[in-house]
Amino acid sequence: MRLIKNNFYTVVKLWLDQFAMMFFGIIMLFSTGNSSVVWLMPAASAFSVLFYLVLLFWTCCEAGLNDSVRIEGGRMKMQWYKCTVLALVANLLSIAASVIACVSKAFIPNVGYFASAEGASGAAANVYSIGTIINEVLHIMYRGVILALGIDTVPFIYFVTVLLSLAVCTVGYILGTKGFLASLLTKKRHD
Repeated sequence: MRLIKNNFYTVVKLWLDQFAMMFFGIIMLFSTGNSSVVWLMPAASAFSVLFYLVLLFWTCCEAGLNDSVRIEGGRMKMQWYKCTVLALVANLLSIAASVIACVSKAFIPNVGYFASAEGASGAAANVYSIGTIINEVLHIMYRGVILALGIDTVPFIYFVTVLLSLAVCTVGYILGTKGFLASLLTKKRHD
């Protein structure tokens, strides 16, 4: 808990990155969704996802760079998992919605686990819809890629998106502690 409390600013930055990319993803997908060019929406979605992952990487690399001085001076132990935990906290709503969607999908009668639940009724279908809608809003930037791959009926696909962001945050923090992109980040702070 101390790790989260002492680095809550980074959690907020990670959450704001996702929030900003939600709006960016909505703009990109609405502007390309009705296009007659089939590949345009998946391409816009892929661009949005890459941009989001770069933002996460940059935020965690900056956090790692800030800690590198303390690590090198022996005032702090290397915690490779630091930004992983912080990203996990920033993604708690998505994780909860994914758990709800995965569990409730199993209880929808007459619908296969990997089949579409469209038109299904009942409490389980309603709970599944709520979990799915929350995840689709939080991860709207992934929507075009998910539709293009045909995996929009897989209930645990949003766990994969969270795992991807956790991996990017971990790598960004580790590389930040090693001084990766240090010249760019320090120049930014001195300007």
